[in-house]
Amino acid sequence: MPTFSIATNLKREQIPDNFIQEASKLIASELGKPESYVLVQVNPDQLMSFGGTEEPCANISLSCIGVVGPDKNQKLAPKLSKLIEQNLGIKQNSNIFDTPRFCLFSRSHINIFNTP
Repeated sequence: MPTFSIATNLKREQIPDNFIQEASKLIASELGKPESYVLVQVNPDQLMSFGGTEEPCANISLSCIGVVGPDKNQKLAPKLSKLIEQNLGIKQNSNIFDTPRFCLFSRSHINIFNTP
């Protein structure tokens, strides 16, 4: 189950209504997973600083079973950064944007929908 999490110091009102849906579609498409398995979580109103300032910033992470890895990360990171910049206004090439973290899990690390 792909999980895409964003912590940001933007206010809730600054997150577009359709952002979660756009992020979900992008993650499903890029990882080749059904969108019904994609979890997108946005944590606005966080007390955050990056580069010594409190300007808009985000800390994003993506975890998925068996899909992410060095090659995929290289291709996906710019697409996620572009999504964040276009929708949230956080510049991908500024010093206040944190690089995405990618986590690869094996199936034994995750219990999906309470199945053995």
